[in-house]
Amino acid sequence: MPEMDVNYLAVFTATIISFVLGAFWYSSIMFGKQYMSALNRTEEDMKKSSPMPSYLISFAAWLVATYVLANIVNFSGANTLGNGLVMGFLCWLGFTASFALMHNSFEGRGITLWLINSGYNLAGLLISGAIFGVWK
Repeated sequence: MPEMDVNYLAVFTATIISFVLGAFWYSSIMFGKQYMSALNRTEEDMKKSSPMPSYLISFAAWLVATYVLANIVNFSGANTLGNGLVMGFLCWLGFTASFALMHNSFEGRGITLWLINSGYNLAGLLISGAIFGVWK
């Protein structure tokens, strides 16, 4: 089995970038209004809920995801920007997009919500895969 030689600074950097991307992704500048509409919620509804636990969970989830992706990139031998992007895309397609679509279907959520959420995951995994492909 290949050695788990992970660049922890790259993992932390990818985590921060992916996490911060979420702030823009779900803002009114990008998809915030469509996201709230897909959830049938208003800005007032969103302000009533305490986001701190969600932010901590989101950061932890990205930390786990980027660490696992870094290992997958290493195990696959992906050592270019393009190969890192491919690995990020394949992980998104095989794990994130497919399972999220399944859950959305059973939960009766519309395709818009899946597109917004999965698009964010795709962007974060592509960025992370690119980082891991070039930063050894």
